[in-house]
Amino acid sequence: MADLRWLTVVTPAGPLRVATNDCVYEPSDDSKLAVEALVKLKNMGRRYESLLDLGTGTGLLALAAGALFSPRRLAAVDISPHSVESARATLGPNALVVQCDAASCLSGEWDLVVLNPPYLPAGDRPWGECSYWQLMAFNEGENHLKLCRAAGRLGREVLVVRSSLSSLDVDSCLRSMGLLKRDVVAERRLFMERLTVELWFRTGVR
Repeated sequence: MADLRWLTVVTPAGPLRVATNDCVYEPSDDSKLAVEALVKLKNMGRRYESLLDLGTGTGLLALAAGALFSPRRLAAVDISPHSVESARATLGPNALVVQCDAASCLSGEWDLVVLNPPYLPAGDRPWGECSYWQLMAFNEGENHLKLCRAAGRLGREVLVVRSSLSSLDVDSCLRSMGLLKRDVVAERRLFMERLTVELWFRTGVR
């Protein structure tokens, strides 16, 4: 495994300290916007007793959600063992952190599932031992669709980060899983990209 190092990320929920390594995509604008959306949900008075972070990476979103909502159940999942190692260090004993493909190791219902798939290309970096896991994580044609369907299968509500650069058809995916689009909770325009964070919910959930 790659060596861990610690990183302090300044977010709308305050500074959050996460573990990372050379094989993990570090938090960026999309991650901070997702935290902003979680803060807005908190300020709206929403409560979640169970929270799941799909494709957790460093564990930043699970860490923020745990701090904001103090859920009884908090879990983080990633396909990469390098990400799982980082997230376990970030979250400590307060969360279940597991390695599996698109939450295939989980069942039941979760009040909120947070999904921020890694939509940017892995680039030309010589990943070495990370290469296989990076290719799996960044595969929009397969892995991201699996993540989206898993979110729709497990979540009473789904908070999903969307990028104008991504080809994933989130609308079709989540609607096919019985969810309805509610609102754009947060958004930001960057130089060549528009990021949005949407809250989806099932019929009867408000």
